[in-house]
Amino acid sequence: MAKDKKEPSSRRSLWLTIAGWVISVAALAYVLARLNLSELRKEIGGMTWWLVVLAIIIEIVPRLLESIRWEYLLRPIKTQLAELFQAVYVGTLYSGILPLSGGDFVRAVIVARRSRVSVTRVVSTVLVERVADALAIILLVWFTLRGFQLPYALRIALAVMEVGVVIAILAGLILAVRHASFRSFLSRRNPSWKINVRLKSIALDIVDAADRLTITQLLVTVAAALGAAAINVTAYWLILHAYHIQLSILQSAALFAIVMIGTFLPNTPGNIGTWQLFCALGLQLFGVGAARASGYSLVAFTIWTVPPVLFGVAALLVSPFKWGELRNECTTAREGEEVSSPSTLPTVQLP
Repeated sequence: MAKDKKEPSSRRSLWLTIAGWVISVAALAYVLARLNLSELRKEIGGMTWWLVVLAIIIEIVPRLLESIRWEYLLRPIKTQLAELFQAVYVGTLYSGILPLSGGDFVRAVIVARRSRVSVTRVVSTVLVERVADALAIILLVWFTLRGFQLPYALRIALAVMEVGVVIAILAGLILAVRHASFRSFLSRRNPSWKINVRLKSIALDIVDAADRLTITQLLVTVAAALGAAAINVTAYWLILHAYHIQLSILQSAALFAIVMIGTFLPNTPGNIGTWQLFCALGLQLFGVGAARASGYSLVAFTIWTVPPVLFGVAALLVSPFKWGELRNECTTAREGEEVSSPSTLPTVQLP
């Protein structure tokens, strides 16, 4: 019976992975078709590498801000900033090299194990983070791209993100206002099937999370997202100038927003394909030729993704967790089972 229940989930995961790779390959093929290799070699040879190094160093700050924000959202759970920072980089590693790996889910499992709370309790704070990040990106788009005729693919992606953010905010408000009623209704349910018992537990965790979320927390979370976005924009601007593409800081902000819209939902490792596509489309909005935009998208993607993945490898090596262990526990949690019994978990400290 257990095997039968797992098979539909495995098939869904397989089809999602295949669909993600099809989109990725099509997007990458579009970019590569416009690439000029001789021009690309010349551009790479003339890059200002100290600006690249500075951009890589600056890129550490948004993840530190993310860790501080996460610590704030996780209250009253006792956490350590160093542990959260480490978990964020391990999540970056998983997202960077595995399709549909769910780096956010991985870091939630790490924190749940260390804090001895349910994974759903931690994941609920990650969802709040992602809604805040999406809201920050939408604000950036409205501020930086006014008057531009956006490509069809970008307009569709932005519309999907806007609808998702509105639905998430409305659902959160309804849950917060009607918290007592929802909790009373769920508490009266006595499901007999194991999966329904687990779904009831998840629903209760989500309702409680919505009740704990305050307007102040939401504002702080959005402010942190905007701060991290500003630092990311600075890194984008540095990489652009290292490649000798002279965009203003405002245009760099617009490019950042465009790429984030195109890659907000994870698909292939590091969003390869879609990252390059939306980067190239964004640059062409500002008058950069298709060949040069395509070449830059490949170089910038490497600079943007490889160093954080390497930092993630280092974070995993010094952590008490193992690669296979985290993957297995994430799979278990997604299938509706507890990751580990809190009563049997040892207290884990950073080395």
